[in-house]
Amino acid sequence: MYIRSFLFLFVFASSACAGDGIEVSHKSDSTQANPMAWNLQLLEKAKDVFDKRAPEKAAGATLSFRLPKVDLDQGENQVEIVREDRRIPLTMLSNDTFVLRQDNFGKRSDALVVVNRNFPKGEFNHPLVQVRSPGLPDGVKRMGDLRLSCEAQMEMAKGEGLKFRAVIGAVSMFGFDICKKLKITELDTPASKYDTVTVEDGNRRLVQLAKDKNMVKLGDNAWSDDARISYTLNGSLVE
Repeated sequence: MYIRSFLFLFVFASSACAGDGIEVSHKSDSTQANPMAWNLQLLEKAKDVFDKRAPEKAAGATLSFRLPKVDLDQGENQVEIVREDRRIPLTMLSNDTFVLRQDNFGKRSDALVVVNRNFPKGEFNHPLVQVRSPGLPDGVKRMGDLRLSCEAQMEMAKGEGLKFRAVIGAVSMFGFDICKKLKITELDTPASKYDTVTVEDGNRRLVQLAKDKNMVKLGDNAWSDDARISYTLNGSLVE
């Protein structure tokens, strides 16, 4: 497949509506809808970052991957690891979220993670990394989980090749850290609409409108990894 623009990093967020969060996507001139699949090693890069950093950033948390741009009304989604004539079904936490196994063919370079769906025409999108600590109420996020999700997502993106690593290196030279600059509303936001965001950290509490241009960023060290983030619409908690 000819790649016209080698890689784009999109951040979706909007006022009073749901956002998909961070998305890493190839765009091409192709008019075909190719099968949704990734090299297993790509997802293992995200898992390696999680395994290394979780004890510090999100002890006891779980790692999962959300399928990008799938129509949940199309029916049941299935994800498998495929190598030659072997297939290993992966556990689905929901119809659009799956987890890797501990033993994934020994991280073989020829193994693929395959979904029974196609990408949108002319696109190749990464799955979305999700980290969640235990004991959180429904609809509540944890700052350390979001930070670790972003780190793992970026490591997976860098696995695409030298060009993307060069882009990351170039922006870093100017003191720009993608994850630190992301607003908390630009990663793993609720599927439903919301108009207010609340951050709580011990006795501190900050309430911001979803359209606030000064929304708290992931890199704001004034908020600890244990800070809780919740979303509301017309005063009601959004899950």
